[in-house]
Amino acid sequence: TADIFEAAGVPGEEAQIVSQLLVDANLAGHDSHGVIRIPQYMEFVKSGQLRPGAPIDIERESPSHALINGNWGFGQVIAKQAVSLAIHKAKASTISAISIYNCNHIGRLGSYTMMAAEQGLIGMVMVNAGGGALNVAPYGGTDRRLATNPISIAAPRQNGDAIVLDITSSVVAQGKIRVAINRGEPIPLGWLINGKGEPTTDPRDLNGPPPGALLPLGGSAGHKGFGLGLMIDVLAGAFS
Repeated sequence: TADIFEAAGVPGEEAQIVSQLLVDANLAGHDSHGVIRIPQYMEFVKSGQLRPGAPIDIERESPSHALINGNWGFGQVIAKQAVSLAIHKAKASTISAISIYNCNHIGRLGSYTMMAAEQGLIGMVMVNAGGGALNVAPYGGTDRRLATNPISIAAPRQNGDAIVLDITSSVVAQGKIRVAINRGEPIPLGWLINGKGEPTTDPRDLNGPPPGALLPLGGSAGHKGFGLGLMIDVLAGAFS
């Protein structure tokens, strides 16, 4: 994986960080956030949406917070640096909050909250897509209005592994649709509606034409998943 990125001009240290986190996602059983993302990232590099080696600028900072401009570099590189800064500030100030913008896809959120838990801290990470990757319909609707807007929380334990929550506010991550398409497999009923608003088990219906939509978490109580996703958009987007 690192060889592929380096062949595309990605600096070696960045290639190693991104590759390690992608492979870790596969090893954790989340193929949706693993090496399946390589072609997507390569297309981003070719189109200029992703800038290998981009500087990471801290635009505003206090002892307990920082605002980071990632300048559209690799999300994994930016997020890892942001979490390292958050850990440093939390150890000094009890609590910290770091916001990132102009950042590409960061992969599996649990990777970052576990970094905090391994340092004896509680970690919480949430992500919106900045107006991109809108794949989720509101509860009772059919049009794509939100991204999958995931959240992860990890808490350390005195003995044993951390307790880790890592979920999307949609029924399922969009990457799991990618995996099903690649494998030629159907998806469970209740994940997706097609472009006509009808339940479907064909993962290709997400992209259409016409495009379908993922459903919010919760099934018959999907208003709760939609509400969670909406507030993650507020916190990770507008408020951030």
